[in-house]
Amino acid sequence: MVMDDKIYVAVTGRDLENKSSLVWAIQNSGGREFCIVYVQKLRLCRKEKERAHKIVDKYLNICRQMQVSAETIYIEMDSVEEGILQLISNRGVKKLVMGAAADRHYSMRMRDLQSKKAIFIRREAPATCHIWFTCKGYLICSREGRRRDDLYLECASSNSLSQSKITKGTESFPSSSMVKDDDRIQVSDAIKRAKQSENVYISELKCKKETENALRTTKEELEKMIRKLQYKYTLSMEAVRRLKQEQEELKIELKEVSKLSSNRKNHGPPQYFICPITQDVMEDPHVAADGFTYEGEAISSWFEREHETSPMTNKSLPHTSLVPNLALRSAIQEWLQASSS
Repeated sequence: MVMDDKIYVAVTGRDLENKSSLVWAIQNSGGREFCIVYVQKLRLCRKEKERAHKIVDKYLNICRQMQVSAETIYIEMDSVEEGILQLISNRGVKKLVMGAAADRHYSMRMRDLQSKKAIFIRREAPATCHIWFTCKGYLICSREGRRRDDLYLECASSNSLSQSKITKGTESFPSSSMVKDDDRIQVSDAIKRAKQSENVYISELKCKKETENALRTTKEELEKMIRKLQYKYTLSMEAVRRLKQEQEELKIELKEVSKLSSNRKNHGPPQYFICPITQDVMEDPHVAADGFTYEGEAISSWFEREHETSPMTNKSLPHTSLVPNLALRSAIQEWLQASSS
């Protein structure tokens, strides 16, 4: 039987459910010729068949966009896995890509097959077929195909061992060269299995370390964000506390000012009505992070000139946010009206 070098990709009836498997096969298999395999149930109605053909056409369009040639195979059989096995046997398929599970079931801890169809194919497919099982664009596991020469040697070895058992009763023993060949094949197979197990272990250990590093990094970033938010919350609460304290003090001063309202014409404005920057009576007072009140436009201009310090204390400010001093603005407006009357 002639062995087919094309890469076969098994797809299901759900709309582009196996798109990630096809894209993975094109990007990672190194092949240039692909075959999309679709197993559809027997006795489908015309509309269902048309829908299936439209889905397969979408897969072909993906192949054209990724500049690879592709063909399609439709198999009518009630069992998807039996249909795929029949295709592998009839065409001598050497390379097959199929889903280890539906993409919606993927997780970073996924290390083995979850689909019953995939498990059946891995167990029952001919040993000459190399199968990749993917999920959501990631390779979950694979089953290496074995060359016919290796299978022939194993078969010959098995036959020779069986023959030696049969002829023992007649005092006939295998030659020393045959025993050495059998031992060499068994050792070679044992080494291959050991290497495969080692590669699987190294791959799993690498994935585990990558996951642990990612979790550690995420945890550190979250802790930094929490500390930063706590710091900002503390600053905000301190600013609110200072503002409330200043408002209470302002209320007391307003009571005193109301008592002297008859003499306001003969006195200048209270000192706290005057902006420390402009030295004028404020029209739009704002409280900065240092707890002092400034004319809104004046303190904004101060920050726009890339100053990050307090105009009063010359110390660095934790932030440049401003809070309107509504109580002081009301007091200034009341004073202005009383002064002009």
